[in-house]
Amino acid sequence: MTAFYPVLNTPTTVYTVQAGCGFLSSSYYDAEGAVHPAEDYNAVTGADTDLGDPVVAADDGTVIEAGWHGYIGGGVHIRHADGNTSGYWHLRDIHVRKGDVVRGGDLIGQIGKGGKGEKSPMKAHLHFYVLKAGVNLPLFYWPSSHEKNRARAEAFVRDKYHLPSEWLKARGAKRTLADLQAQRGTPTRVLVNDVEVTGQLVQRPANGVTIDARTSTVRVYANEKGGNPEISVPALPPQP
Repeated sequence: MTAFYPVLNTPTTVYTVQAGCGFLSSSYYDAEGAVHPAEDYNAVTGADTDLGDPVVAADDGTVIEAGWHGYIGGGVHIRHADGNTSGYWHLRDIHVRKGDVVRGGDLIGQIGKGGKGEKSPMKAHLHFYVLKAGVNLPLFYWPSSHEKNRARAEAFVRDKYHLPSEWLKARGAKRTLADLQAQRGTPTRVLVNDVEVTGQLVQRPANGVTIDARTSTVRVYANEKGGNPEISVPALPPQP
């Protein structure tokens, strides 16, 4: 069992918790009038530069909920062996379904901008949170929609949610794509319709699939709308 941060740093992209969007951030409350039970991960390059970037399962577990919300966008809940549940919001694409068993580091979706997609005023980012063992809240539960008093809402969050970064650190979560490749093997050389995509995450909207060629095993994921793609993904021997 290996845990991973839900977004993995690469040689060209580094993710941090967005300023003012940390766990129970006072500045978030001042701006939005709501308590924030999560940490929002964003590429340091800002704006929508991380739109479509891969989101991975933080640890081994079972997908207990996966679905869509008109404002939030795609969301996923993964129940882990210790009873904790990790949550992922604002996904543009979802690559898992309820009942799927996942390993830490498995692709589960891609960063989005919420339910309105490209027209959303929201900047692309991942909203990541962790529910404590024994806590069963709906996938799109927002504490301040149910408790308007700030002190009581914050007390509820402290009682029901983990501080995500501390939860990840306690599990020894790995932070980089290189860590994932060290566990699963370096990329296999891959061509898609005669175009090399080795080491890449490639979206094929016309075919309704996403191809993950970032490790030695190439995986093809059906996007939410599915379909019956006809696409050639030959794996070639590694280059000498």
